[in-house]
Amino acid sequence: MKKRRRPPYQRRARAQEKIEDGQDSFLDVVSNLVGILIILVMIAGARVHNAASESLARADENAQPAESAEDAQTRAERQKYVDAVDALTKARRKLEETRQEAEEFNERYVAVELQADVAEYEYRTLLAASAQIEAELKAEAQRREDSEQIAYELKSEIFEKEKKRDDLLKEKDALKAARPRATTLENIPTPISKRVEEGRECFFQLKNGRLAYVPINECSERLRLHLKNFRGDLAQKTFDEKIGPVDNFDFHYILDVATSRDHEGTSYYVELRYGEFTPLNDRIGEPVDVALDGRNTEFSRKLLRHDPRETTVTVFVYPDSFQYLHDIKKRLFSLKYQMALRPLPDGVPIAISPHGTSSASY
Repeated sequence: MKKRRRPPYQRRARAQEKIEDGQDSFLDVVSNLVGILIILVMIAGARVHNAASESLARADENAQPAESAEDAQTRAERQKYVDAVDALTKARRKLEETRQEAEEFNERYVAVELQADVAEYEYRTLLAASAQIEAELKAEAQRREDSEQIAYELKSEIFEKEKKRDDLLKEKDALKAARPRATTLENIPTPISKRVEEGRECFFQLKNGRLAYVPINECSERLRLHLKNFRGDLAQKTFDEKIGPVDNFDFHYILDVATSRDHEGTSYYVELRYGEFTPLNDRIGEPVDVALDGRNTEFSRKLLRHDPRETTVTVFVYPDSFQYLHDIKKRLFSLKYQMALRPLPDGVPIAISPHGTSSASY
């Protein structure tokens, strides 16, 4: 059984008391010895003084030159006195050295006690830290065991899921192999064909397998502003001019100047006779599969400018691209647009005229 260590402050106090008690006892003994020596020296000095006085008196009386027995005794007692004084001096010196040694011993003892207290405090601190580290190691080991258990359970669950997936895939393949081949029918509603008379139109050219936007609305608006602010020579009966290129098309148009007379004078009227859109080349626009692929295409961006509830998409289609109409119609139907067709023979340009016909939607 481990012996319980007493608190440092109690041990140091009791040890200090023991040292002080022992030191006091030692000093008492030394003081007593010094006192006795002092008494003996005083007695010896008195006797020597008396003996010396008597010797001088006798010497004077007898005037004897030879040394008597009393003179020898006196000299011996004097020597004893001198020896006693030397012994007293040595005793005092020894006492002082003993006191200094006791003080040094006391200081060393106190220093050792302090070092012992510090060492004990460090020992207890290290012991507490060791206990904490051991507890953390045990907790970490427990967490590791829990993590390994969780990982094992997850692996088991994954294995079961994979096995179930494989079984389902096998069952799917078996069902697919046993299922008879079916024919898929796709139904795209086709409304009754009618002329586009109201609302807005958006125009595209379908040629060489490419779908290109035709800027009829933009050029018509430019032409309207041009006629509104017309500053040409009204004496000239016909104007043949061009706008563009706009969206890869040049717009050639012919204007006629008409006159009418009444009581107020002569009035002039400028009207469009014919307009024709000529593509810059045969590679304008996007391939049909690219144009219909998602929202980030030129075809989709042009469509987003128009509201499907009030816009009809008119496609000028040439004979070499009729096979793409089904996919275009399917795409426009999914976006809620109404579609109109304008079939054109090869070599015939896209043209507009006040005397033309309206598109027919279907």
